[in-house]
Amino acid sequence: MLVHHYYPAASSNVGDTLVAFAIHQALRRHFGTLEVVSLPVNHRHAAEGEATGLLEANIKRSNREADLVVVGGSNLLEPRKPSKRNQANAQWHWGVQTDVDAIRQLHVPTLLLGMGSGSDWAAPIRPYTTKAANEVQALFHKSFASAVRDEPTRRELAKIGVETTCTGCPVTFLTDRTVQSDTSKPLIVSLPPARILKTWTGRWFMSRTIKYLRWLNKQGVKFVVTLHERADLDFAPNWVPKGISVFYTESVNELISRYEDSCGVIGFRLHAALLSLGLGKPIVPVNVDWRGRGFTHTFGLQDVALEPGTWGGFSQLEKLTLDLLQGENDLTFRLREQKERYRLRYTAFLQNAAAIHRQFKTQAA
Repeated sequence: MLVHHYYPAASSNVGDTLVAFAIHQALRRHFGTLEVVSLPVNHRHAAEGEATGLLEANIKRSNREADLVVVGGSNLLEPRKPSKRNQANAQWHWGVQTDVDAIRQLHVPTLLLGMGSGSDWAAPIRPYTTKAANEVQALFHKSFASAVRDEPTRRELAKIGVETTCTGCPVTFLTDRTVQSDTSKPLIVSLPPARILKTWTGRWFMSRTIKYLRWLNKQGVKFVVTLHERADLDFAPNWVPKGISVFYTESVNELISRYEDSCGVIGFRLHAALLSLGLGKPIVPVNVDWRGRGFTHTFGLQDVALEPGTWGGFSQLEKLTLDLLQGENDLTFRLREQKERYRLRYTAFLQNAAAIHRQFKTQAA
């Protein structure tokens, strides 16, 4: 079976690649042997001259070649503010470059999986423009099965009349392992993204994060700082104190290996936290923006997640870190319970989607 997967292909954020990896693994598990062709869902990371998005050139190619179209991963349901100065971005109102006419021409069975909404640092989620709402509605109507990453995304879609289900992010279910404590390995701290430094409050939050790293050093904690995006390489040397180990890779396999060799993760980066859960390791969640907040609201962890601007937030982070390093605790139990709850929901969704797709193939034959 040939699958055309539309996502931020060639993104410099290893989290985007990680989600695609998890989706492909899940598809092979439930749909059987398949080959995946990765297609750039928008022009942000595409090569010059490459056909992008669910637009005419790619729709024709998918209709001609694919047995299944998958759109999924990343913040593809995030509303965008159209650019008045950049003509290429003027008609791009959400994470998928498309239009209603093109979507209507798509004749291949289409599955939507793992997408979420989001926002910039300290900003609310934007409402959809009329154009974006029409396109989102058309794409979900076209799909034979759909599931989103978190409950806030599901609720945002409900506002525009789109009904779907929330199964969690595919990375959370990279393995079926239950969440267990293992204090023999180093801690991972995923550094907040460089983009938050554009504002004064973001610089303050990064400063507090660096103070937290110094606190870990003072406590004698063995830990590694991980970066998840190429843009982070420029600012990290100027912020991270000397002598602290920093890890960066654009290889998913190397990233997974690094996280396997840890006792857990401080999740300033959403996909760092989700990868830790996917490998059965505990986390302390951090709400840098609505990406992380979407996860904590889904898993019911608002009371333990570090929320920017909350009085005493970093003091609570220190306490929760010590709890994680000491072994099993209430948070570990909650994470274990919620991962299993959503794993069962995710598995049932994919099993049902695979059964429907088999029916399509039988009817076509």
